[in-house]
Amino acid sequence: MSTSSRRQAWINSSAGLLLACILQWVPVPGVADTVTVVVEGLSGEALSNAQASLSIQQRSGDETLDAGAIANLHQRAPGEIRRALQPFGYYQSTVSGELVAPGPGESAWLASYRVQAGEKVPVSFLDIQLEGLEATEQQALAATLTLTTGVPLDHRQYEGDKQRLLRQVKDLGYLDAAYTLSRVEVDLDDYRASIALHIAAGPRYVIGPITFEHGRFAPEYLAKYLVLEQGQPFTRGLVSRQRAALSKSGHFQEVNIEQGDALPGEPPAIPLHILLKPYKPNRYRGRLSWGSDTDLGIGADWTRRYLGGHGHQFTLGGTAVQDRDRLAADASYVIPVAPASGQLLELGARHESKDLTFEDVGLDEGGDTRIATNLVSAYWHLPERLWGEFEWERRLGISLVNEDYDMFEVLFGNLPNFAQDIIIDTIGRKAYNTLSPDFEAIVPSLRLVLRRADDPLYIRRGEFYKLELLGSDEALGSNISFWQAQFNSWNIWSLGDSGRLLLRSSLGYTDAESSSVLGGNFNQLPEYYEFRAGGARSIRGYGFEELLPADAVTGGKHQAVASIEYEHEIIPDWSAAVFLDGGNAFNDFDDIDEKFGTGFGVRWRSPVGVARIDVGFPLDDDHDGFEVYITVGPEF
Repeated sequence: MSTSSRRQAWINSSAGLLLACILQWVPVPGVADTVTVVVEGLSGEALSNAQASLSIQQRSGDETLDAGAIANLHQRAPGEIRRALQPFGYYQSTVSGELVAPGPGESAWLASYRVQAGEKVPVSFLDIQLEGLEATEQQALAATLTLTTGVPLDHRQYEGDKQRLLRQVKDLGYLDAAYTLSRVEVDLDDYRASIALHIAAGPRYVIGPITFEHGRFAPEYLAKYLVLEQGQPFTRGLVSRQRAALSKSGHFQEVNIEQGDALPGEPPAIPLHILLKPYKPNRYRGRLSWGSDTDLGIGADWTRRYLGGHGHQFTLGGTAVQDRDRLAADASYVIPVAPASGQLLELGARHESKDLTFEDVGLDEGGDTRIATNLVSAYWHLPERLWGEFEWERRLGISLVNEDYDMFEVLFGNLPNFAQDIIIDTIGRKAYNTLSPDFEAIVPSLRLVLRRADDPLYIRRGEFYKLELLGSDEALGSNISFWQAQFNSWNIWSLGDSGRLLLRSSLGYTDAESSSVLGGNFNQLPEYYEFRAGGARSIRGYGFEELLPADAVTGGKHQAVASIEYEHEIIPDWSAAVFLDGGNAFNDFDDIDEKFGTGFGVRWRSPVGVARIDVGFPLDDDHDGFEVYITVGPEF
């Protein structure tokens, strides 16, 4: 190469180096470097925390970055990663890094870091001191700590234990409790950690005088809702329980508990003033319903939320359904006994009636009757209890039941009187009385309910079990004897984030006499207690209570119904469902005529519970078409 050529190459090289230096230290408009950051050797929360702590990661898209700034951020990165791993207990981590400049025509640098986290530092010494607490309290609280000697140090566990321990001390009534020492020491030479948590509890506060501001209820009645007692250790948890007990009463739309200044004395006492805003005394509701199995229905009720100053309440209501001209009317009067525990006395009366015609029993001609049932009942709701995660409800009751109908009129109502008299003489008076019963029964009952649910309106995981035993005996003054057991269950599981599996069953058994007249089977118990299947809460695809034994007219002694349903969320708050239901009512275990129905539905999570529209198809050769069901409310 000639001397002039070498001189020109040197000039070009020097100019290029100078330009590189200028680009490194002087920002040039329109030129922006970016950084791709890769961290290897970590996973999970440790990786996330390391990435979040890296300054080079935080500024990777910064348009003001240049080569010098990137190099400076790269030098800081190993120390930032090591510090980010310390909250997880890694104090011996090593980090190696590499920074690769962009190639020709590129603007992205590559910053990569290889991390060896090492072993977590173990906790070798734990010093817990709770000054002012009793020895048994100290032992119980210390046992709740998740960090113990010999386990790896995790600063997140330490912070959680620290906050929880102080909260638990305050929940025992030591409201002035505070830390005098909270420290974690790590000895890097011996590679071990020591934790010290010292709390000075201070005085133990108690609940002082409790006063109410309401203007409607008697003080002695409100006192029945108290879960607090004067002189009891003051805790915020107890105050929350008190607020919940009053809110659950159904009397108050607002419950506020104000804490006064501590009263002088030993121990210091905190007075409580409870402000109550009652609901309006009257509630009126109307309902309009329709189903392809029941046709049009209307209903209305009136509830008086409180009557007098002791929380008595009553409800009057009625419904009318187009199908078979069904009518129902209810009245109930509730007397709270120990309202904080759910113990109460409920007095009620109910009337039900519906038509039964010759067409309902498959005849071409005949007459009609009206099945009329009247009940007067008294129920004693025992205190509610918790059994593990389950709520346990118990109810004792007794009902006076009267029911009558005239099946003879259904069969022969189209005949003249003299012909009916001849038929009565032919079949005999006993058979006639079987066809035209007038039941009078005293029916004691026991109901047990276990339930748990993760949400009161839309259940993702829940269980419901109800067992009811009832019966009557001529020795008690009834004109019939029978006993019955009913069992109902719901089981709901979540499947992933979008699915639910729902299983439902309804079983019933009755011990009662039966009589056969004119080829039909008649059970000697009120039609009110007989079983029938079909409908939205039974076997979908069939009309409401249209399934019953082939040899029966009014219902069966036993029942076995089961359902499986899968529901999948399509868009938020909207789901699609498919289901299969099966079973029937029957009189003989050797003669069960199983019926099945299947279909699909749409679900909407409304503010008052799940709204459902189901289309059910019968899987029985004798049935065709479909049924539509609309229901609203939680499963149980």
